[in-house]
Amino acid sequence: MLSACSFSPRYSFEVDSICNTKLGMGESFIVTSGNPSINENDLRFGEVSSYFKLIMNNMGYFETYDVIRADMIIELDYYLGEPRESFSVRSVPMTHTIPGRTYSIEVPVYDDSGKLLRYTHEVITEPDSTHTYYEERVDTQTLYEKGLRATAYDSRPGSAANGPTQLWNINVSITNGSKDLRKYIPFMITAAAPYVGGNTGKCIDVVVSEEDVLAVLSPPESATSGIPAE
Repeated sequence: MLSACSFSPRYSFEVDSICNTKLGMGESFIVTSGNPSINENDLRFGEVSSYFKLIMNNMGYFETYDVIRADMIIELDYYLGEPRESFSVRSVPMTHTIPGRTYSIEVPVYDDSGKLLRYTHEVITEPDSTHTYYEERVDTQTLYEKGLRATAYDSRPGSAANGPTQLWNINVSITNGSKDLRKYIPFMITAAAPYVGGNTGKCIDVVVSEEDVLAVLSPPESATSGIPAE
C-alpha cells in the first residue's frame, strides 16, 4: 500500500506484475506505443509516456531515442473499457405509523356494601405505534474499466535470435463510475511504480492518493495542475 494517512481522494487499483528472472534489464530504454490505434505522436500518448519515463528514470534507467541503442523496448498501452451495468440489492428500512385512538369505557361505582350505584365514563388515550420493516431496492450503476499495460522486451544484441523476449509485464486497472481516463493515468502509473520489473505473484490491491502521485512522479508545475482534484 502506497498511501499513508491523507485527506485527499484515494483510489484502489488492481496491479499484476510478472518478470523474467533469468534476464537483467540493462540500462537504457525506449517507450513505444503498444496499441496500433495509439499514435506515438499523439499528445495524450506523450503525456502518458512522460509519466512512465519519469519512473524509469527514478529507477536508474536512462532513455534513448534510438531503438538500436536501447537495452529494452517498453510498449505502453492504456484504455477505457466499454460501459457495463452493475446491479446491487440493498435492504431499505421503512416505517409505518398506526395512529393512536381515544375512547371511553364505562366504570361501575359501588358503595361500601357492594351495591352498584352508577356508571362513570373513563377516557382512554392510546399513543401512536410505529412498526419497522424492510424493502429490497435494486440499485443500478454504469461502470467503466480503466487500465494501463506496459511490457518490456529485450533489445540487446543477440536477444532477438529466437523472437522478442519479454523482460517484464505489468497491468494496472480500476473499475468505477468515472469515464475520465486522463484523470486516473497518473494514479495508475504511481500504483505500478513499485512493481515495475518485479513479480507480484498475483493480482494485488494498491491504494494511491494524490500525495502519492506527487511524491512518485514529482511532475513540474504545469503537469501538476493537470491532476484534477476530486
